[in-house]
Amino acid sequence: MTRDTRALTALHLLLVWAAMTAAVPALGAGLFVSAWAGGTAGIVPVFVIGVPLTVGLLAITGTPARTVVPLCTTAARRLGWAVLVFALGTLGTLAGLGAYTAGVDLGSAGARIALTGAPYAVAAALFVPDRWVRLGAVAALASAVAYARRGDDDAGGARLQLAVRRRDAGRSDHRRPA
Repeated sequence: MTRDTRALTALHLLLVWAAMTAAVPALGAGLFVSAWAGGTAGIVPVFVIGVPLTVGLLAITGTPARTVVPLCTTAARRLGWAVLVFALGTLGTLAGLGAYTAGVDLGSAGARIALTGAPYAVAAALFVPDRWVRLGAVAALASAVAYARRGDDDAGGARLQLAVRRRDAGRSDHRRPA
């Protein structure tokens, strides 16, 4: 990988991260508000409009990487690449959301918003034909899973302690188990 290719790869991954950091919270907020206001029927228009716009935004971010990523050489291939990155990145974002709801600390609200673009950048890095970039993406994925796993273990212990305290709070001194 030459110096120009490295710079273009870094720019490409930065663009994917920045675009998805802006688009995913907006799409999520739109889904939340439409579900709140209109139920399931309110979510459908957001999906019909929001998802293709987000995939189109991803396809645009793939344009500078035409010479680096083989799947971004033509408009049709770039659209296929965008769909794959969107699907994989959304799975990563949903995994992060699951970890957060399970009690894993992901920092402040600003940090969580910044983290929404990370799964998409990792997914995009998997399509760069350089073993070191792909290895870096796999290492980022493995460290995220390890962090979520560690946080999940910590959260499980905290939930158990809370359950024991609640159980013990309901007992008086004369009813202690023998």
